[in-house]
Amino acid sequence: MRLSCARPLLRLLYVQLRRPLTGRGLVRRLMHDQQKLQNDHTTAPPAPNGATPAPAPESAQQPNTHANQPAQPEQAPKPPRLLLLVRHGQTTFNVESRLPGQIPGVPLTDEGRRQAQRAAVALSGLPLSAVVSSPLERARETAEILARGWALPVRTDPRLVDTDVGPWAGQKIADLKKSDPRWEQFVQNPFAPPEGIEGFAAVQQRVVAAVQDIIAGPELGSYIVLVGHADVIKLILAHYTSMAGECARFVTVANASISVLAFPPDQPPHLLAVNWTVLPGWLSPPPVPQQPAPEVAQAQAPSSGVPEPPETREAPASASPLSATSSGSS
Repeated sequence: MRLSCARPLLRLLYVQLRRPLTGRGLVRRLMHDQQKLQNDHTTAPPAPNGATPAPAPESAQQPNTHANQPAQPEQAPKPPRLLLLVRHGQTTFNVESRLPGQIPGVPLTDEGRRQAQRAAVALSGLPLSAVVSSPLERARETAEILARGWALPVRTDPRLVDTDVGPWAGQKIADLKKSDPRWEQFVQNPFAPPEGIEGFAAVQQRVVAAVQDIIAGPELGSYIVLVGHADVIKLILAHYTSMAGECARFVTVANASISVLAFPPDQPPHLLAVNWTVLPGWLSPPPVPQQPAPEVAQAQAPSSGVPEPPETREAPASASPLSATSSGSS
Protein backbone atom coordinates (compact mmCIF):
# COMPACT_ATOMS: atom_id res chain seq x y z
CA MET A 1 0.00 0.00 0.00
CA ARG A 2 1.31 3.44 -0.90
CA LEU A 3 2.10 5.78 1.97
CA SER A 4 -0.03 8.50 0.39
CA CYS A 5 -3.07 6.25 0.79
CA ALA A 6 -2.55 5.61 4.51
CA ARG A 7 -4.19 8.78 5.82
CA PRO A 8 -7.46 8.66 3.83
CA LEU A 9 -7.81 4.93 4.46
CA LEU A 10 -7.27 5.43 8.19
CA ARG A 11 -10.09 7.97 8.09
CA LEU A 12 -12.37 5.40 6.50
CA LEU A 13 -11.25 2.84 9.04
CA TYR A 14 -12.10 5.23 11.88
CA VAL A 15 -15.61 5.72 10.48
CA GLN A 16 -15.97 1.98 10.11
CA LEU A 17 -14.78 1.25 13.68
CA ARG A 18 -17.48 3.62 14.97
CA ARG A 19 -20.08 1.41 13.29
CA PRO A 20 -23.24 0.75 15.28
CA LEU A 21 -23.89 -2.92 15.87
CA THR A 22 -27.55 -2.91 14.83
CA GLY A 23 -29.67 -1.40 12.09
CA ARG A 24 -31.53 0.65 14.69
CA GLY A 25 -28.22 1.99 15.93
CA LEU A 26 -27.18 2.84 12.37
CA VAL A 27 -30.39 4.82 11.79
CA ARG A 28 -29.96 6.67 15.10
CA ARG A 29 -26.37 7.55 14.17
CA LEU A 30 -27.37 8.80 10.74
CA MET A 31 -30.24 10.92 12.06
CA HIS A 32 -28.02 12.35 14.80
CA ASP A 33 -25.23 13.24 12.36
CA GLN A 34 -27.74 14.70 9.91
CA GLN A 35 -29.23 16.91 12.64
CA LYS A 36 -25.77 17.99 13.77
CA LEU A 37 -24.82 19.03 10.25
CA GLN A 38 -28.08 20.96 9.96
CA ASN A 39 -27.42 22.77 13.24
CA ASP A 40 -23.85 23.54 12.24
CA HIS A 41 -25.18 25.11 9.06
CA THR A 42 -27.33 27.57 11.05
CA THR A 43 -24.48 28.71 13.29
CA ALA A 44 -22.82 31.94 12.24
CA PRO A 45 -19.23 31.40 11.09
CA PRO A 46 -16.61 32.51 13.63
CA ALA A 47 -14.14 35.30 13.06
CA PRO A 48 -10.81 34.36 11.46
CA ASN A 49 -9.14 34.24 14.88
CA GLY A 50 -11.82 31.93 16.24
CA ALA A 51 -13.57 34.58 18.36
CA THR A 52 -17.24 35.44 18.10
CA PRO A 53 -17.67 38.57 15.94
CA ALA A 54 -18.53 41.67 17.98
CA PRO A 55 -21.81 43.46 17.20
CA ALA A 56 -21.61 46.55 15.03
CA PRO A 57 -21.62 49.91 16.86
CA GLU A 58 -24.93 51.72 17.12
CA SER A 59 -23.77 54.50 14.82
CA ALA A 60 -23.07 51.96 12.09
CA GLN A 61 -26.39 50.23 12.42
CA GLN A 62 -29.03 51.07 9.85
CA PRO A 63 -32.32 52.51 11.15
CA ASN A 64 -35.20 50.09 11.25
CA THR A 65 -37.56 51.36 8.58
CA HIS A 66 -39.82 48.31 8.93
CA ALA A 67 -40.56 48.62 12.63
CA ASN A 68 -44.31 48.57 12.10
CA GLN A 69 -44.23 45.53 9.81
CA PRO A 70 -44.72 42.06 11.30
CA ALA A 71 -41.54 40.05 11.61
CA GLN A 72 -41.13 37.38 8.99
CA PRO A 73 -40.53 33.91 10.45
CA GLU A 74 -37.08 32.55 9.75
CA GLN A 75 -37.03 29.63 7.39
CA ALA A 76 -35.45 26.56 8.89
CA PRO A 77 -32.47 25.34 6.88
CA LYS A 78 -32.97 22.21 4.85
CA PRO A 79 -31.45 19.07 6.36
CA PRO A 80 -28.53 17.50 4.50
CA ARG A 81 -29.56 15.00 1.86
CA LEU A 82 -28.35 11.48 2.51
CA LEU A 83 -27.02 9.26 -0.26
CA LEU A 84 -26.98 5.63 0.88
CA LEU A 85 -24.61 3.54 -1.24
CA VAL A 86 -25.53 -0.16 -1.16
CA ARG A 87 -23.61 -2.88 -2.95
CA HIS A 88 -25.67 -5.72 -4.40
CA GLY A 89 -26.03 -8.97 -2.48
CA GLN A 90 -23.98 -12.10 -3.00
CA THR A 91 -24.08 -13.61 -6.51
CA THR A 92 -23.13 -16.95 -7.98
CA PHE A 93 -20.06 -15.27 -9.46
CA ASN A 94 -19.01 -14.08 -5.98
CA VAL A 95 -19.21 -17.64 -4.70
CA GLU A 96 -17.18 -18.93 -7.64
CA SER A 97 -14.68 -16.01 -7.55
CA ARG A 98 -15.47 -15.05 -11.13
CA LEU A 99 -15.34 -11.59 -12.68
CA PRO A 100 -18.87 -10.63 -13.76
CA GLY A 101 -18.04 -7.30 -15.35
CA GLN A 102 -21.07 -6.23 -17.36
CA ILE A 103 -22.32 -9.74 -18.18
CA PRO A 104 -26.14 -9.80 -18.01
CA GLY A 105 -28.04 -12.47 -16.16
CA VAL A 106 -25.81 -12.88 -13.09
CA PRO A 107 -28.37 -13.62 -10.34
CA LEU A 108 -28.29 -13.25 -6.59
CA THR A 109 -27.93 -16.39 -4.53
CA ASP A 110 -30.43 -17.18 -1.78
CA GLU A 111 -27.89 -15.76 0.66
CA GLY A 112 -27.63 -12.61 -1.49
CA ARG A 113 -31.38 -12.12 -1.23
CA ARG A 114 -31.20 -12.58 2.52
CA GLN A 115 -28.40 -10.00 2.68
CA ALA A 116 -30.51 -7.51 0.74
CA GLN A 117 -33.47 -8.16 3.02
CA ARG A 118 -31.34 -7.60 6.11
CA ALA A 119 -30.11 -4.32 4.64
CA ALA A 120 -33.72 -3.29 4.02
CA VAL A 121 -34.63 -4.09 7.63
CA ALA A 122 -31.62 -2.11 8.86
CA LEU A 123 -32.81 0.95 6.91
CA SER A 124 -36.46 0.57 7.90
CA GLY A 125 -36.25 3.48 10.33
CA LEU A 126 -35.42 5.96 7.55
CA PRO A 127 -38.03 7.61 5.29
CA LEU A 128 -36.39 6.50 2.05
CA SER A 129 -37.50 8.71 -0.82
CA ALA A 130 -35.90 7.19 -3.94
CA VAL A 131 -33.98 4.12 -5.11
CA VAL A 132 -31.59 4.38 -8.07
CA SER A 133 -29.79 1.30 -9.35
CA SER A 134 -27.39 -0.08 -11.89
CA PRO A 135 -29.47 -1.86 -14.54
CA LEU A 136 -27.50 -5.11 -14.15
CA GLU A 137 -29.67 -7.88 -12.70
CA ARG A 138 -27.75 -8.40 -9.46
CA ALA A 139 -28.05 -4.71 -8.55
CA ARG A 140 -31.62 -4.35 -9.83
CA GLU A 141 -32.80 -7.35 -7.80
CA THR A 142 -31.14 -5.96 -4.67
CA ALA A 143 -32.74 -2.56 -5.30
CA GLU A 144 -36.19 -4.09 -5.70
CA ILE A 145 -35.86 -5.85 -2.34
CA LEU A 146 -34.78 -2.58 -0.71
CA ALA A 147 -37.55 -0.53 -2.34
CA ARG A 148 -40.35 -2.97 -1.52
CA GLY A 149 -40.94 -1.78 2.05
CA TRP A 150 -41.43 1.83 0.93
CA ALA A 151 -43.39 0.99 -2.25
CA LEU A 152 -40.84 2.97 -4.26
CA PRO A 153 -40.14 2.50 -7.96
CA VAL A 154 -36.60 1.53 -8.89
CA ARG A 155 -34.95 3.97 -11.27
CA THR A 156 -32.01 2.69 -13.29
CA ASP A 157 -29.01 4.58 -14.61
CA PRO A 158 -26.67 2.87 -17.10
CA ARG A 159 -23.77 4.96 -15.81
CA LEU A 160 -23.83 2.90 -12.60
CA VAL A 161 -22.93 -0.42 -14.25
CA ASP A 162 -19.87 -2.36 -13.16
CA THR A 163 -16.41 -1.98 -14.69
CA ASP A 164 -16.20 -3.30 -18.25
CA VAL A 165 -13.46 -5.94 -17.99
CA GLY A 166 -13.80 -7.03 -21.61
CA PRO A 167 -12.57 -10.58 -22.34
CA TRP A 168 -11.92 -11.20 -18.64
CA ALA A 169 -15.64 -11.23 -17.86
CA GLY A 170 -16.80 -14.65 -16.68
CA GLN A 171 -13.31 -15.94 -15.90
CA LYS A 172 -12.11 -17.06 -12.50
CA ILE A 173 -9.71 -14.67 -10.79
CA ALA A 174 -7.37 -17.52 -9.87
CA ASP A 175 -7.14 -18.55 -13.53
CA LEU A 176 -6.44 -14.99 -14.65
CA LYS A 177 -3.57 -14.71 -12.20
CA LYS A 178 -1.94 -17.73 -13.84
CA SER A 179 -2.77 -17.12 -17.49
CA ASP A 180 -2.70 -13.36 -18.05
CA PRO A 181 0.02 -11.15 -16.51
CA ARG A 182 -1.98 -8.08 -17.56
CA TRP A 183 -4.53 -8.91 -14.86
CA GLU A 184 -2.07 -8.42 -12.01
CA GLN A 185 -0.79 -5.23 -13.64
CA PHE A 186 -4.35 -3.94 -13.83
CA VAL A 187 -5.01 -4.82 -10.18
CA GLN A 188 -1.88 -2.90 -9.16
CA ASN A 189 -2.80 0.12 -11.28
CA PRO A 190 -6.43 0.15 -12.44
CA PHE A 191 -5.94 3.67 -13.83
CA ALA A 192 -3.67 2.23 -16.55
CA PRO A 193 -5.84 -0.51 -18.08
CA PRO A 194 -4.75 -2.71 -20.99
CA GLU A 195 -6.51 -2.40 -24.32
CA GLY A 196 -10.14 -3.47 -24.21
CA ILE A 197 -10.49 -2.93 -20.43
CA GLU A 198 -12.23 0.04 -18.81
CA GLY A 199 -9.96 1.90 -16.40
CA PHE A 200 -10.90 3.43 -13.08
CA ALA A 201 -10.68 6.97 -14.49
CA ALA A 202 -13.45 6.25 -16.99
CA VAL A 203 -15.56 4.46 -14.39
CA GLN A 204 -15.18 7.28 -11.87
CA GLN A 205 -16.07 9.92 -14.44
CA ARG A 206 -19.39 8.30 -15.34
CA VAL A 207 -20.46 7.30 -11.81
CA VAL A 208 -19.68 10.72 -10.32
CA ALA A 209 -21.66 12.34 -13.14
CA ALA A 210 -24.59 10.08 -12.22
CA VAL A 211 -24.34 11.04 -8.54
CA GLN A 212 -24.19 14.75 -9.36
CA ASP A 213 -27.40 14.43 -11.38
CA ILE A 214 -29.03 12.53 -8.50
CA ILE A 215 -28.07 15.17 -5.94
CA ALA A 216 -29.15 17.98 -8.27
CA GLY A 217 -32.65 16.51 -8.56
CA PRO A 218 -34.82 17.77 -5.66
CA GLU A 219 -37.66 15.50 -6.78
CA LEU A 220 -35.73 12.49 -5.45
CA GLY A 221 -36.08 13.68 -1.85
CA SER A 222 -33.60 13.61 1.00
CA TYR A 223 -33.00 9.88 1.55
CA ILE A 224 -31.76 8.36 -1.68
CA VAL A 225 -30.49 4.80 -2.04
CA LEU A 226 -27.98 4.06 -4.81
CA VAL A 227 -27.45 0.36 -5.51
CA GLY A 228 -24.29 -0.45 -7.39
CA HIS A 229 -21.13 -2.50 -7.54
CA ALA A 230 -17.90 -2.63 -5.56
CA ASP A 231 -15.83 -0.51 -7.97
CA VAL A 232 -18.68 1.96 -8.42
CA ILE A 233 -19.04 2.57 -4.68
CA LYS A 234 -15.27 2.69 -4.09
CA LEU A 235 -14.83 5.39 -6.70
CA ILE A 236 -17.79 7.44 -5.45
CA LEU A 237 -16.39 7.35 -1.92
CA ALA A 238 -12.92 8.26 -3.17
CA HIS A 239 -14.22 11.28 -5.10
CA TYR A 240 -16.38 12.73 -2.33
CA THR A 241 -13.82 12.17 0.43
CA SER A 242 -11.00 13.75 -1.62
CA MET A 243 -9.13 10.46 -1.72
CA ALA A 244 -6.62 9.94 -4.51
CA GLY A 245 -8.12 7.63 -7.09
CA GLU A 246 -5.16 5.27 -6.87
CA CYS A 247 -6.15 4.55 -3.25
CA ALA A 248 -9.70 3.46 -4.11
CA ARG A 249 -8.64 -0.13 -4.81
CA PHE A 250 -7.78 -0.57 -1.14
CA VAL A 251 -11.33 0.29 0.01
CA THR A 252 -13.41 -2.70 1.10
CA VAL A 253 -17.04 -2.85 0.00
CA ALA A 254 -18.80 -6.03 1.12
CA ASN A 255 -21.94 -7.52 -0.40
CA ALA A 256 -25.07 -5.62 0.69
CA SER A 257 -22.94 -3.21 2.72
CA ILE A 258 -24.15 0.33 3.36
CA SER A 259 -22.01 3.46 3.03
CA VAL A 260 -23.54 6.90 3.57
CA LEU A 261 -22.64 10.38 2.34
CA ALA A 262 -24.40 13.52 3.59
CA PHE A 263 -24.73 16.51 1.27
CA PRO A 264 -25.48 19.68 3.28
CA PRO A 265 -26.50 22.81 1.36
CA ASP A 266 -23.48 24.90 0.34
CA GLN A 267 -21.04 22.59 2.13
CA PRO A 268 -18.79 19.74 1.05
CA PRO A 269 -20.19 16.24 1.59
CA HIS A 270 -19.58 14.35 4.82
CA LEU A 271 -18.89 10.64 5.21
CA LEU A 272 -21.25 9.16 7.83
CA ALA A 273 -20.80 5.40 7.35
CA VAL A 274 -18.68 3.06 5.28
CA ASN A 275 -19.03 -0.65 4.52
CA TRP A 276 -21.68 -1.16 7.23
CA THR A 277 -23.24 -4.59 7.35
CA VAL A 278 -25.52 -6.37 9.77
CA LEU A 279 -23.63 -7.97 12.67
CA PRO A 280 -21.79 -10.98 11.19
CA GLY A 281 -23.19 -14.31 12.32
CA TRP A 282 -19.82 -15.67 13.41
CA LEU A 283 -19.71 -13.11 16.23
CA SER A 284 -22.68 -14.87 17.85
CA PRO A 285 -21.91 -17.82 20.13
CA PRO A 286 -22.80 -21.23 18.66
CA PRO A 287 -26.05 -22.74 19.95
CA VAL A 288 -25.67 -25.05 22.93
CA PRO A 289 -26.91 -28.58 22.07
CA GLN A 290 -30.03 -29.53 23.98
CA GLN A 291 -29.59 -32.37 26.48
CA PRO A 292 -32.57 -34.77 26.81
CA ALA A 293 -34.50 -34.55 30.04
CA PRO A 294 -33.80 -37.34 32.60
CA GLU A 295 -37.33 -38.73 32.24
CA VAL A 296 -36.94 -38.99 28.47
CA ALA A 297 -33.54 -40.65 28.83
CA GLN A 298 -34.97 -43.25 31.23
CA ALA A 299 -37.91 -43.91 28.91
CA GLN A 300 -35.49 -44.57 26.06
CA ALA A 301 -33.34 -46.99 28.14
CA PRO A 302 -33.48 -50.69 27.14
CA SER A 303 -36.00 -52.85 28.99
CA SER A 304 -33.35 -55.35 30.24
CA GLY A 305 -32.24 -55.06 33.83
CA VAL A 306 -28.59 -54.40 32.93
CA PRO A 307 -28.02 -50.78 31.97
CA GLU A 308 -25.88 -50.23 28.92
CA PRO A 309 -23.01 -47.73 29.02
CA PRO A 310 -23.82 -44.40 27.42
CA GLU A 311 -22.76 -43.95 23.82
CA THR A 312 -19.88 -41.65 23.19
CA ARG A 313 -20.68 -39.02 20.64
CA GLU A 314 -18.26 -36.81 18.79
CA ALA A 315 -18.60 -33.14 19.55
CA PRO A 316 -19.80 -31.26 16.47
CA ALA A 317 -16.98 -29.47 14.65
CA SER A 318 -17.26 -25.76 15.16
CA ALA A 319 -17.61 -23.68 12.04
CA SER A 320 -14.76 -21.43 11.02
CA PRO A 321 -15.35 -17.88 12.29
CA LEU A 322 -14.42 -16.46 8.91
CA SER A 323 -16.35 -17.10 5.73
CA ALA A 324 -14.65 -17.00 2.37
CA THR A 325 -15.78 -14.05 0.28
CA SER A 326 -14.76 -12.85 -3.12
CA SER A 327 -12.81 -9.64 -3.28
CA GLY A 328 -13.05 -9.25 -7.04
CA SER A 329 -14.97 -6.57 -8.90
CA SER A 330 -18.73 -7.12 -8.84
